[in-house]
Amino acid sequence: MKTSKVILILVGIIGLSAFLYIPGLIDKNQSKHAAEEVLDHVINQHYDKAFEHVYFFDRASDTEPEISYEDAKKKWIERLIDLREQGIYLVDYDQLRIRLDDTYPRGNVNLVFMENGERKIKENVSLWFAPRENKWKLGNFDYHHDVEEWEHALSGNFN
Repeated sequence: MKTSKVILILVGIIGLSAFLYIPGLIDKNQSKHAAEEVLDHVINQHYDKAFEHVYFFDRASDTEPEISYEDAKKKWIERLIDLREQGIYLVDYDQLRIRLDDTYPRGNVNLVFMENGERKIKENVSLWFAPRENKWKLGNFDYHHDVEEWEHALSGNFN
């Protein structure tokens, strides 16, 4: 009888821990997957597929956008093509790290660009995620204080 109570208490503690831990783990995994999908597809110039994992917005980031999905996708792809034509394009990334900040996923990554034939590494770029359609999507890149062209091109911001 005593053993069954101890087992029941342990199962309850494990169940409660799983209930509290699993949603955060799911959010981190979805966010990491979104970042990998965007970055991998941009590197391979599969912009349509990359945009599926971009959180786009044209007003405040926490309100539904007025711009349609198709218009946002078209403009986002045009931004990346224009950037490539200027000689700036993503070629690699590493050290993708996702953490939870008050239950919201945040991330950091090192990005490797070609800029006019020269390899440039942007270290510790911050990643911002937001949920849409019950999935976390990559919405913004933040690198230091001055906004660089690639930040604007890759972000889902259409303000």
